[in-house]
Amino acid sequence: MDVSGKRSRVVSLILSVILSVFLLVPNISYRVSAKDVMTLNAGSATECEVRAVWFSFRDWQKYLQGKDKAAFTSAFETITDNILGAGCNTLIMHVRSHNDAVYPSAIYPWSSEMLMGVDPGFDPLSIMIDIAHKKGLSIHAWINPYGFRNGEYCGDASLATHDNIIAGIEEILKNYKVDGIHFDDYFPVMDASIHNKLVSDVYKTCHKYGKVFGISPTGNVDNNIAKGADIVTWMSVPGYIDYIAPQIYWTNMYKSDGSVTLFSNRLLQWITLNKLGLPMYVGLALYMAEAKPASDLGWSVSNANIMMQVTELRANNQPGFILYSYNSLLSPACSAELANLKGLYNSAPSYKVAMTEDEATNTYTIAIDPGHQAHGNSEKEPIGPGASTMKAKVAGGTKGVSTNIPEYELTLNIALLLRDDLLSKGYNVVMIRETNDVDISNAQRAQIANDAGADIFIRLHADAVENGSVTGATALCQTSSNPYNGALYTQSRLLSECILSSYTQVTGIKSRGISETDTMTGINWSQVPVTIIEMGFMTNAAEDQKMNDPEFQLLMVQGLSSGIDMYFASK
Repeated sequence: MDVSGKRSRVVSLILSVILSVFLLVPNISYRVSAKDVMTLNAGSATECEVRAVWFSFRDWQKYLQGKDKAAFTSAFETITDNILGAGCNTLIMHVRSHNDAVYPSAIYPWSSEMLMGVDPGFDPLSIMIDIAHKKGLSIHAWINPYGFRNGEYCGDASLATHDNIIAGIEEILKNYKVDGIHFDDYFPVMDASIHNKLVSDVYKTCHKYGKVFGISPTGNVDNNIAKGADIVTWMSVPGYIDYIAPQIYWTNMYKSDGSVTLFSNRLLQWITLNKLGLPMYVGLALYMAEAKPASDLGWSVSNANIMMQVTELRANNQPGFILYSYNSLLSPACSAELANLKGLYNSAPSYKVAMTEDEATNTYTIAIDPGHQAHGNSEKEPIGPGASTMKAKVAGGTKGVSTNIPEYELTLNIALLLRDDLLSKGYNVVMIRETNDVDISNAQRAQIANDAGADIFIRLHADAVENGSVTGATALCQTSSNPYNGALYTQSRLLSECILSSYTQVTGIKSRGISETDTMTGINWSQVPVTIIEMGFMTNAAEDQKMNDPEFQLLMVQGLSSGIDMYFASK
């Protein structure tokens, strides 16, 4: 990227922080003009990341319907606690779904789907806003403007007029301190000019009250265009929306054989269409972890899809996401996906050093994968994109014959030291894990490096054989004929040679040479130059003790780091 491109990203980052504050701080009362909002571009600081959840009319039916005021208040208190517990900071709450409302309205009847069509004797929306803001949650009013679902208008279809929709939105903004208005993807097929007139008028109404307006279209670009949802205009011409939230509900192992990186493909489409640089809060399908459709293998073989998707959003400077839906936060079938996502919140895997724009242009990013984890995972995954051959997601690893220290602890210790050393040299670093209690498969580890735009991917391991006299370090890379990433062979081989040579010279550990193999899942899924460094044998008592000695570990890190320097110097 040239210097001007870097400057643009810095400006985008600053502007995104401003918008994130506007979206997330509940009681901002200042007015915002169209110019103020529409000139804000996507770009993200993760500390201001929008982490939202949709609470749909179906969630209403399960958790809020049929309650008196006291029970409703108590239930919603629990709901907000659960949302905060999931690491989210924004609630997208369904308030109009079927040409009806969950608040006393002069235009719409009481909601049949959410409140059984009767006056509950209190104002649910007022209670929800008060509680959400008290807890520090931003709350946006989610509206299906036409009450249109499954090819038909719901409730009283005569209410689905342009004037009623605008008046209904003004009714909400005039009477309630919501933080924004949110449309879903249920647009009936109409000429784009009709939808555009409505969207533009909603935008003007929201800005009249100093609130933001966003739309969550389906993630399939062609489907939107076919029904007149003119996403191209909304994202290229000022005056329509303040943010876009495309529902990109597919994994990067799409199809029954996992051969299509559909999430990345669709994300790139939306980024390309977003000519205004609007904040994009991508809709993510947490519920698919329970549905597990046969047409999308990723949901069946991985429980870190959402985590990897958020990592990719961050790598592409997108400022947040929305999870569908609240019920999935509580579903046991979704708990592993959610736990991995929360692990991403709780760690800081990506590190960037402060530098000038000219320096940043030449800065390399290194992804470091400390091999294994506290508990292996014997479930199977394809050894490469589209492969029919399957291997265990993560092997258990070995442990020191003398120290009894597990391999996963050794690799993490070295990785953390290497991270700090590389940062001190001015490299950017992406850590695949920073704790031992994770569940990240080998394919997922490679995908994290890919999504982060790493320049190289270093995988740290230690060796083991039955013969306790065997010693030495090995580097592994793919063959030149690797069916998944053979084009990376030359660079991966060079990377392996540089690091192994430097590592063995500095530490004095014997070199066992380079091993070329196409059987390693973590290598096959990598889209950047990659090497596995087997740092020594934990089944050899002396080598085990050396590798776990704090002073010797500094030599190990020096050797690895110098090898990385050597690789980039040779390019």
